[in-house]
Amino acid sequence: TGSGTLLSSVVSSNHHDYQGMPMNIPVPASQAKFALDDLKAVDQPIGQAAGMPNAAYTEQRFFEFERDHVMATHWTAIGFVHLLEPVWVQPLDLMGLPLLVSRTRAGEIRVFHNVCSHRGTLLVEQAKKTNGRIVCPYHGWSYSMEGDLAATPNIGGVGMHDVPGFDCGKNGLKEIRSHIWLGILFINLDGLAPEFEVDAAPLINRCRDLMGETGEAHARAARTHSGISLSMECNWKLAVENFLEAYHLPTVHPGLNSYSPLSRHHNEIFFENSSGQVTDSFDLKLDSADPLPVFPDWNPDRLDTGEYPALYPNLFLGFQANHLFAIVIYPVSPAKCREELLLYYVDQGADSDRFEETRKANLAAWLEIFNEDIGPCELMQRGRCSPGYHGGAFSPVHDTCTHHFHQWIAKQYQAAGREVAGS
Repeated sequence: TGSGTLLSSVVSSNHHDYQGMPMNIPVPASQAKFALDDLKAVDQPIGQAAGMPNAAYTEQRFFEFERDHVMATHWTAIGFVHLLEPVWVQPLDLMGLPLLVSRTRAGEIRVFHNVCSHRGTLLVEQAKKTNGRIVCPYHGWSYSMEGDLAATPNIGGVGMHDVPGFDCGKNGLKEIRSHIWLGILFINLDGLAPEFEVDAAPLINRCRDLMGETGEAHARAARTHSGISLSMECNWKLAVENFLEAYHLPTVHPGLNSYSPLSRHHNEIFFENSSGQVTDSFDLKLDSADPLPVFPDWNPDRLDTGEYPALYPNLFLGFQANHLFAIVIYPVSPAKCREELLLYYVDQGADSDRFEETRKANLAAWLEIFNEDIGPCELMQRGRCSPGYHGGAFSPVHDTCTHHFHQWIAKQYQAAGREVAGS
């Protein structure tokens, strides 16, 4: 494929192409190319390492390459399921790939490619309730909520709705492997990743160490003031990187740093595809005079703990004793992404009128923090168009998680490149 041959055919390196060039000569971002050898700089120990090359943040072809060889090969978060009612359908776009989420009458969630099996027409353009059938707007072929081809009107001529030799069973919607955890919907496009419970087991177990075995059952999406969508003019990886470090707290988040200072955060590598911040400065009393309920089995020795892991490639989580949050980071284009935030509370904390104002204040507090991140992330994106930047450097103290994420991304490129070279 075009994306498959990308790494083996691109041989020039932005680590070397611009050496000796006067810095007043503009170089278009499209000239910033790299080969597999350039990723060796990312693999170095943190004190000597550089980050991913500029082109990984600016070029459409690398954006598509990451869709096919990063997002597709892992469990990728695509949204939340709490608002999707039975016999509703929800279209989604994953980096140009049209998807369709369906909830059956029995409440089961299914994910399909959002195209008719007949002539490839996009089936659903907006979320809607159905009569139990998904109907193609072109020729009227219809599918059940489970994806089975149910009707092929006039396929054999006017009034003839079947034809000898045509097997409806082989022409249903193409289903995509999916899994739900904490109300977050994940997909594995290539179908080859380990089972989600295996792939994310270290993170799941760590969460249970905090929340207790019953924690997931008590976590409910907020009825009101539940979240928001934020758009950012930056590559999706920069949004992930921003969440992985607390180094920017004093300059970008002076308010947050006043009660949860940088000195009380530390970086932690949770496992191969997860890392993030841990703090001991969470204060339950900050919420209101009427504190939110705490997870009943939360570790009593860690009531002041906040853990903020990213699950690669595109999910960021926040665990506190009285609420959780999840942020799904949607790549939109090489220089644009979207963050979808959802807040969860413990039982009645999620929907009781008693905590209405507390939920409102909590959402406002988090949004203030997340909005403060947008400007710096967009400035980083603009900087990735500069020939004066070649992956940068890392703080050996504050950037260990960021470096870990860069290395993980580089490994995905390298694995795909070796596969291409071998074929």
